[in-house]
Amino acid sequence: MPNVVRKDLDNSSAMLTVSVSREELKPKVDAELKKFRQRSNIKGFRQGQAPMDFVKRLYGSSIFGDTLNNLFSDELYNYLRESGLNILGQPLLSAEQTQFSAKIDSMDNEYAVNYDIGFVPEFTIAGLTKSESFDRLTIANIDDLANEELQNMRKQGGERSNPEDDIQDNDIVALQMSELDGDKVKEDGWQTTVSILVNRIPKEALRNAILKLKKGDTLRLNARELEESPKEDMYRKYILNLPENDNREVGDHFEAVIENVSRVAPAELNEEFLQKTFGPDVKSESEALEALKRDVARFYEMRANALVMRDIQKRLLELNHFDLPIAFLKRWLQSNNENLTPAQIEEEFEPFAENLRWSLLRDKLVAQFGINIDEEAVRNVFRTRVRSYFQVDLPDDLIDSTVARMMEKEEDVDKVRRDLEYDKLYDAVSSEVTLVDKPIASAEFHQIFDALQG
Repeated sequence: MPNVVRKDLDNSSAMLTVSVSREELKPKVDAELKKFRQRSNIKGFRQGQAPMDFVKRLYGSSIFGDTLNNLFSDELYNYLRESGLNILGQPLLSAEQTQFSAKIDSMDNEYAVNYDIGFVPEFTIAGLTKSESFDRLTIANIDDLANEELQNMRKQGGERSNPEDDIQDNDIVALQMSELDGDKVKEDGWQTTVSILVNRIPKEALRNAILKLKKGDTLRLNARELEESPKEDMYRKYILNLPENDNREVGDHFEAVIENVSRVAPAELNEEFLQKTFGPDVKSESEALEALKRDVARFYEMRANALVMRDIQKRLLELNHFDLPIAFLKRWLQSNNENLTPAQIEEEFEPFAENLRWSLLRDKLVAQFGINIDEEAVRNVFRTRVRSYFQVDLPDDLIDSTVARMMEKEEDVDKVRRDLEYDKLYDAVSSEVTLVDKPIASAEFHQIFDALQG
């Protein structure tokens, strides 16, 4: 009779009956007793000289139980290794067990114990064909974004001033605001200072009014018109600058004194600026814009790929709905999370099962495409980080010693390995389906991406 008998409960769970005969058990128990007797120091006897009956009476039950459990465990895991089953979690003792004698001097002819297991049935991944089509978002206004970024760089490297005689569209004005009560400044009313970029003021009338003023001038305004339909909490925090737990009533109308005007004159687009900002290889505005377009394209490409992968994942889950051992998994979750109530497990089970399905699909895809991330690939990522951080040429031995220290953190190494695996998996699965480029404006891209991340 085999030592492990399998009884399928359905196509994703089974009960394994593991048995050990007296002929298998007794020699191992006797051997363990002899080893214990030889190495133990028992009061009243020289080491290794205690009578076997005395050792058996004191320690026999414990040795018997440990030996039997080890045999059960060995038989179980040998079977699981040889069976090729894709086991989920760990085997659990079945709820009902056959009672047997644990007396060392009167062993039963056979001992048996039942384990419940859950496993993934064999399946072939469907959905990786050219007939499956997915939109890949691309940015239609990449030239505008590169030009805008270049202008921002010029501002960051430009000269700053605080003009007192005029206000221009790109200036930042600091408004010292006092709450109004009708036509007068309210006694003990709210006062605050807020800085606003003039060209970001949505109300044209208010923007034009400020452009006609200068430092020290006064105007009256509705504070809500300083931004486009701000949410109430954001308005109170960033326009009124009220403390977080301050619930006082504050009116919308204020008298504002232009306390300061800040202006940045963009840096000259000359060779000095270009080489300082982009390095020695960039010598013209067109080369600078090309470099920026590559950076912008790379930024959006990474996020666009993430959106494609999300869509592919959703489609693969729809097309590959294999069974899971639901009852087993709920028992397994309970046994490994004693603080969770049955109600909590029921509530959280669906998202857990969905994540598990994708994890199993992903592992099968990784094996199917032969994706392997070796240590050298991980090490190269850390090398790139070191070079990027110092931005100077470093000796190889210094780089390697720094990388070695960084890789002592296992969680950081695991994250890099997962990221590399994700990139390779995206390349593999996306090459099997059809990707259709869909150009959209960057603003729309951000709306789509942010909504999905939320």
